[in-house]
Amino acid sequence: MEMGRIRTVVCALIGLSAGAVLGPLFVPNPTGLLAAATALAVALLVGGGLYRSNWRRRSSE
Repeated sequence: MEMGRIRTVVCALIGLSAGAVLGPLFVPNPTGLLAAATALAVALLVGGGLYRSNWRRRSSE
C-alpha cells in the first residue's frame, strides 16, 4: 500500500472519529437526522482539512 493511500485512510478514520464524537454533541436530539448531518459535516471538515494540510506528507511530494 503506498503512502498516499495510507494517508487517505488515516485522515478518513480520524475525520469519522471526530465526527462521531462532535456531531451529536451540540444538537438537541443526538439520535436525529440533524445529528447525523452534523457528524458527516464535521467528519468531512476534519478529514479534508487533515488531508490538505502537510500532516503526514512526505517531503519529496
